[in-house]
Amino acid sequence: MSRFLIMCTLALGVLFGCGRVITISLPGGPPTLASFRRDGALPHGYERFLSPAAYNFRYSQSGEPVRAGGVSERYELRDGDCVEPDCKSGRLRAELRESDNATTARIGEDIWYGWSFYNDSMGAVPREKSIGLVLGQWKVSGDQPPAFRIVQTSTGELNWAKCDPKICNRSGAETDDVVAELENVKVAANWGPVQNMGDVCRLFSMAEMRGKWVDIVVNTNFAAGDDGYLRIWINGVMKCDYAGRMVWGSSAMLNGSPLIHRRGLFASYTKPWRTKQGGAAIPTMVAYYDEFLSGRLRTDVDPALRATAGLRPKD
Repeated sequence: MSRFLIMCTLALGVLFGCGRVITISLPGGPPTLASFRRDGALPHGYERFLSPAAYNFRYSQSGEPVRAGGVSERYELRDGDCVEPDCKSGRLRAELRESDNATTARIGEDIWYGWSFYNDSMGAVPREKSIGLVLGQWKVSGDQPPAFRIVQTSTGELNWAKCDPKICNRSGAETDDVVAELENVKVAANWGPVQNMGDVCRLFSMAEMRGKWVDIVVNTNFAAGDDGYLRIWINGVMKCDYAGRMVWGSSAMLNGSPLIHRRGLFASYTKPWRTKQGGAAIPTMVAYYDEFLSGRLRTDVDPALRATAGLRPKD
């Protein structure tokens, strides 16, 4: 047996085997980040982001939901899934992050995204059980708030009938609690109730789409000026057609800057749950993502159009 194999066997024992990077956290404190990464274990161009448990991300297994091809991406979030600085801020993550050298979005440039989302466990959320669940986000560099997030709002949280129609799309069902949010502009411009707190479009109902694949297509220009836009189709139906600034700042300074994509399950604000639920654990959440693609044309990324055209799945 080679010296490497002997050392690996002695060091890891019954742990999963050689060739993985494993960080073990000791009792008495929050877990340290463990990658558990092997070649091919993560989507190309992505890395785990502040997600401490092996189960936070894996590929699907036999019998689990797949939109197309052989496998989908499975995300699982449990109470306690955090590392610092998230633990101190009351945030939980099962999230992947686009690597800096793999970003495809640029401020001031048109881009398309398409993917399928499958909610395996989540329903509508009353305000006292809100955890600020984020299903995907595009981050400006540094500590700036994300330009665009897909979030689940709590029941009755917003007043879509009274928001400025130049900012928010008033259409959509009352039960549509998954929405498009412009966090960067909201914070910088101090958007409030008139601007619907930055939530510009209702997309779909988490409860009504539970156990079903939802095809999501996004066309955007993350512009710093009035030439920005955000268009979103859900299962082939346009649900968002926002026109205006997507990030705050100077176009001359920001154009060409990258935006980093993240996806998974991110509990961004658990204070309502912690203060109202008497110490009860936040329920475990599971979701699947499949066929996530970016491109310059809708036909490059739309799951339904790609299937109709007989294109190979992303696998």
